Amino acid sequence: MTVDVSKAIPPSRHRREGPALDSEGSREFQRQYPEEARRYNWMQNQVLWPSRDAAVNPNKADLGDLNAITEHIKDFAKEVGADVVGVAEMDPNFVFKDTETPPHTRVLAFGLAMKFDMMADIGQNSQREVHRVYFKMLDIAVRISQYIGGFGYSAWAHPNAGELAHVPMAYLAGLGELGKHGSLINPEFGSSWRLALVSTDMPLVVDGPKDFGIDAMCERCTVCTRFCPGEALSPEKQEVNGVFRWHVDTAKCEPYFNRLWGCKICLMVCPLNGRGAFKAGYKVIAKELAQAKDYSGYLPVLARNTPEAADNLVLSKYLK
Repeated sequence: MTVDVSKAIPPSRHRREGPALDSEGSREFQRQYPEEARRYNWMQNQVLWPSRDAAVNPNKADLGDLNAITEHIKDFAKEVGADVVGVAEMDPNFVFKDTETPPHTRVLAFGLAMKFDMMADIGQNSQREVHRVYFKMLDIAVRISQYIGGFGYSAWAHPNAGELAHVPMAYLAGLGELGKHGSLINPEFGSSWRLALVSTDMPLVVDGPKDFGIDAMCERCTVCTRFCPGEALSPEKQEVNGVFRWHVDTAKCEPYFNRLWGCKICLMVCPLNGRGAFKAGYKVIAKELAQAKDYSGYLPVLARNTPEAADNLVLSKYLK
C-alpha cells in the first residue's frame, strides 16, 4: 500500500552517533575503514562534492514533449551507471531541517545495486563495497546534474550529506517500499542496493509511489526482527515525524552498527533478496538462517565466517 506523507515533519540530518559526528562511537566506527574506503571518501569530498551544483547553460533548451525528455534523462542516468531510476515531486517535508530547500520542483532518484556477497559480509570487505558504491553514486549524480545543466536547468547532486532525505524521496519516485528494517526494498534488488538523488527545476514527469506488495509481505514477515542483534526493529508500525511507518530504534541499533563494520544483518537476511537479482546468493544465507532461527544462533556463524572476528568485542566471544 502507499504511505500517507502529507503530515510529514522535516527530519533532522545529524544522528546522535555515527560517522558524521566527532564522538567515540564515530571514531570507533571510522577506525574500521580499510584504506580503499578512506580513498573513496577522499574522492567524494575533494573531487565530486565541489561539482554537485551544476553550471547552467544560459541558452535554455526547448524541451518539447515532457514525457520524451523525462525518458531521455532516465536513459542517460542508466547509461552512466544507475540501475533503477524514478522521478518524484519535490516535497519540502523531506528537506533536512538544518539545510536550505533546493530551488527545485522535481527529484530524480536512482538506485545502485551492491555486490550481494560483499553486502552480506559484516567484515571490512563490506565497508570497501559500501564506500565504492557511495563514491559511484555521487559520481553518477554529478554527471546527471551536469547533463541537466546543459539543457539550461538547475540541478544539484545529493549525496548522503546533502539536503534531502533519500529514502522517502526514492519512495515517492516509485523505486520501492519501506521495509521493516527501515530501508527501502526494491522488487529486483531487495535490500542490497543504495540510493542517490538529483534535484532539478527541469519539469520532468513524476512517477509517484508504487505498491509492489512489499509492505504487505513485511507485515507477515519476522526475519529481520528476529535476527537484529540489538533488537532495534519494531514489529509494529509507529507514527514517526508525522508518518505512520516501520521504525528503527537507533539507540539500540548503533552500538552494533559501530562495532560490526556497519552491521547490515537486517539487510542481508531479508527474504526479498531471494526473489530477484540476488536469488542465488541468498540461497546460501537462507540455509544458515533456517538453522540459526534468530540472532543468538546466527552471531556464532558470522563469527566463524569473519576473519576480523577475533578483534571484535561482539563476535570474539563466539569463537572457539
